[in-house]
This record gives sequence, C-alpha cells and structure tokens, in this order.
Amino acid sequence: MNENEFLDEKILEAKRIKDKLENTDIRKGVYIKEEFVEFEEVKLFNDSMSILLPSSFIDLPENMKKIKYPSEQRPQIIKTSLDTSVNFCFSLLPLPIKNEQTKDAIKQFKTVIKRVNPAYIFYDLKEEKIGDKTISWFDFKSYGIDFPMYNIMYITPIKNKVMQGVFNCLYKDVDEWKEYAMQAIKSIKEENN
Repeated sequence: MNENEFLDEKILEAKRIKDKLENTDIRKGVYIKEEFVEFEEVKLFNDSMSILLPSSFIDLPENMKKIKYPSEQRPQIIKTSLDTSVNFCFSLLPLPIKNEQTKDAIKQFKTVIKRVNPAYIFYDLKEEKIGDKTISWFDFKSYGIDFPMYNIMYITPIKNKVMQGVFNCLYKDVDEWKEYAMQAIKSIKEENN
C-alpha cells in the first residue's frame, strides 16, 4: 500500500467514525456495523401497539421459527434481520397488568429463566417510565447452538395485557446494537383503536 492509499484509508475511517457519532437517533437512521440502518414504525397485534424497527427486517419464516425458537412457547411475532442474527420478538399474553406491576412481573420472568438456564449471565434489571407507560427489562447473555447471544427481555402493558418482548443479537455485536435496541424498545406506544 502506498502513502496515498494509506491516507485515503485513514480519511475514510475518520469519515465512518464521524458519521457514526453524528447519527445516534434511530428516528433519523444510524450506522450499525458500517451499514446505515433506517427505522420505521411497525404496528403489531391488530394495531394495538407500534414500535420503531429496522425497515429491512422481515417476519421470520415459519420453518425458521421452530429451528431458532424450538420451545412451543415461542414468541407470537418475530421480526428478524435478513441473516436472522438480530431479532425483535413480541408476545401479547392474556394476563392483566398495570404499570406499577411490571417490575415485579419482570423479576418473575428473570427468576424462571435463571432456574431453567443457570449458565446464563445476567446484567441489569431496570424499570423506566416512557410517557404514560412503564417498561421493565433485564438483559443477559445466553448460549445458542453456535454462538453466545445478547438478550433484552422486557414487558409493558398494552391494552391492559402483558406485552412481553425480547431483543437478541450475537453477543459479539452487543456494542453495535444495544443502544439502538433500547431506543426501539422505548419507542413502543399503545395505539388508540
């Protein structure tokens, strides 16, 4: 590599860093793994709720659902990246819940997961008020068939029922995705319909 090519590479790298630092809001688009990712509003559960998700995400094909989520209790809706390595999952459970009950409920989810999977590594457990909704969540490292995964499990009331969500990505990509996944989770709105 000659000196000019070396300088060109340095300039391109500086531009990538600058672009990433300037684009930190999913509403305007962000850089994830060197790729510009646009987010769009997606309505779920017969338009009961909306969330901002990457516009390139698709519904995980039925034949893949049983492979990626072998339990019969798999999520009702799974939105995935084209390579299926990043997923946003949603289930609307027929359990009544109020904002002030989300923290206790998410602790119960965490206890069950810990009991069934003692090798998982757990991190934060938090509760956040977003508008008139409370979202309670925890994050953890799990072990898939091939690679470790980073997960955020969260709940919030939607139509007075438990909306349970899970975000996951390859653990090696956590630094690329965590902040933007949390922005997406915090974009959840209950729709008035």
